[in-house]
Amino acid sequence: MENSITNRQISFMIYTIIVGYGVINIPKDAAEIAGTGSWVTILILTIVFMMVTYIITYLQYVYKDKTLFEYGQQLVGKFITYVLIIILAIYFFIYFTMIVRIYSETIVLIMLFKTPEIYLCLLLYIVVFYALIKGINVIARLCEVYGLINILGFILVNSLLISKGRLVNIRPLFVTADLMTYLKGAVNIILPFLGMEALFFIPINKTNNKSIFRYTVMMIAFIGILYIYIVETIISIIGVESVINLKTAFFTVVRGIDINSLEFLRRLDGVCVIYFTMNVICGVSLWGYGTITFTNKIFNKIKYKYIAIIVTIIGFIVSQLPKTKFQAEFILKYNSYVGFLIVIVIPIILFVITKVKKYDKQIL
Repeated sequence: MENSITNRQISFMIYTIIVGYGVINIPKDAAEIAGTGSWVTILILTIVFMMVTYIITYLQYVYKDKTLFEYGQQLVGKFITYVLIIILAIYFFIYFTMIVRIYSETIVLIMLFKTPEIYLCLLLYIVVFYALIKGINVIARLCEVYGLINILGFILVNSLLISKGRLVNIRPLFVTADLMTYLKGAVNIILPFLGMEALFFIPINKTNNKSIFRYTVMMIAFIGILYIYIVETIISIIGVESVINLKTAFFTVVRGIDINSLEFLRRLDGVCVIYFTMNVICGVSLWGYGTITFTNKIFNKIKYKYIAIIVTIIGFIVSQLPKTKFQAEFILKYNSYVGFLIVIVIPIILFVITKVKKYDKQIL
């Protein structure tokens, strides 16, 4: 089947779209909210999004070879489905534009100091456009390769960094009196966890057996563990107060660490930028594919490649509209609140309707 994607590829697609730009700011955001108890907040979010991912996977598994656009009309009617698709297309498009802008600004800030960010945006969109034209199967294979490199990169770099940390900086690990703070703070760091909604445009077919649930849910668990590892590593090196005052805490700490035993690889920031960029390419490609796919459902008489061209060009233009990196982050922050509603409210409603009407009995 032309659009057949393996369970492993789907899990890596989830990984690359979630562990994108948000990972470099999660130490600062988590420390600002929960201090040394950041791991508790991240653990809570991990459990919540594991359940959400299971529900979305369940819907895609029940309605095989269909996307939200097809089975949504069966569950909630044509009008409501079109409204949902329009919301999702806009939501994906904002990520497609703002992540490119913020990534470019970040690279300028930490490495290419005199390079205009507009050229970095243009270069990234050219690369992403090539992936979009090739289709979802190529993007899936790209995510599988780049995702594995990214995972190995994070594990390697953090394993080297943690040797520079101090245990006193991550104490106390848990304060009972701050439990409500940990719970309330979870809402403010949801951005690094968003992305499993990409499953809405990835059809699951007959080649994907029930192990797809294990692949998707356990990938979210792995991402949560990875986030805890990263956050605890950064805090252990410079302490909570210093992490809070840094804009790109992860890259700042990495740039300040020299590992003499690595010889020519002693500057870890260069290594980090490489595997970080790989994930951004995959993530932006998936956000773009989602935008194009849902737009194509609405304007079904226009060919996919023409929509891809239009979306990419408009995306580049829109990415230049924010005057500063702060404005782009502000837009992304509020878009993440919309995303929280999308990944919580929509799947639960569709899941309940599926159960009430017993559509799943025909499959499971």
